[in-house]
Amino acid sequence: MKTRFFSLALILLVAACNRFEPFTFVQMSDTQIGFRDDSPAFCHSDSLMKAAVEGANSLHPACVIITGDLLDDYSYPVQDSIFKVRLAEFEPPVYLTPGNHDYHGSSPEKRQAYIDRRGYDRFSFKKNGCAFIGINSNTIKDDVPEMEAEQWEWLEKELAAAKDCKYKFVFQHCPIVRVSMDEEEGYESFPMEKRRKYIDLLKKYGVDIVFSGHCHRHYFSEVEGIRLITAGPVCNPLGHGFPGYNVVTVGKDGVDVKYVASR
Repeated sequence: MKTRFFSLALILLVAACNRFEPFTFVQMSDTQIGFRDDSPAFCHSDSLMKAAVEGANSLHPACVIITGDLLDDYSYPVQDSIFKVRLAEFEPPVYLTPGNHDYHGSSPEKRQAYIDRRGYDRFSFKKNGCAFIGINSNTIKDDVPEMEAEQWEWLEKELAAAKDCKYKFVFQHCPIVRVSMDEEEGYESFPMEKRRKYIDLLKKYGVDIVFSGHCHRHYFSEVEGIRLITAGPVCNPLGHGFPGYNVVTVGKDGVDVKYVASR
C-alpha cells in the first residue's frame, strides 16, 4: 500500500512540475564587459550591466537566460570580477551559454576551461510545462566535427524528451540566420549547410523559438514556422542597435517577445 501511495504521489508531482502556467522570462545577450570601453576599470560596461540587472529584476521573471559573450576578453580578471558581481545581483535563476568571446577557437581543452569557470556550457530544464535548452554554438561555428557530433546527440536527446512540452525554446549565442536562409554567409550567422541541418532538426521536434545574440543588434525573423529572435546587446551596440534585452511573456495562446531598452 505504501509503495502504491508513493508511486501515485510521484506521478502527481511530476505532472504538477510539467503543468503549463503563464509566466515571463528574460533573455539577454552580450553583457561583454569591456567591449569598446575605455573607461577606468570598465565602469561604463559595469553601468550597462547594472541597468540590465535592475530592469530584469523589476519584472520578477521566472528566469534569465544570457546567451553568451559574457566578457569581451576572458583573460582579463577584472572583467570577470565585474561580471560575477552583477551576476550575483539577479534575483531569479540565471542560465548561461558561451559566446565566441568567452573562449576563442573551439577545442576540448578550451571548452573544459570554460566549464571550469562557469560550471557548464549547455543546459536543459523544464519550467511550467515548457522546455528550455541551451547549446554551445561555438562548437558549430568553429567547425569541430567531433565536438559538434557529441553536442548534436545530446541536443536531439533533450529535444525528444521535451516532446510533450507546450513550448520549446532553444538558446545559443550565434544565430542560425539573422533574417533569411539565403542571407550572405559570414561572421554573424551559420554557414549555409549548417543552417539547413539545424533548422531541419528543430523543425522535426517542434521547437517554437530560437533565441540568440552575437550581432549587437536585434532581429526578428521566422523560418519554416520557427521564430528566430536575436537580442541586441547589454553592452555597447553596433549600427542601429541599442542596449536592451528581450522580455518574453509565455501565455496559453502564444508567446510574445518584446525587445526593450535597458536604460
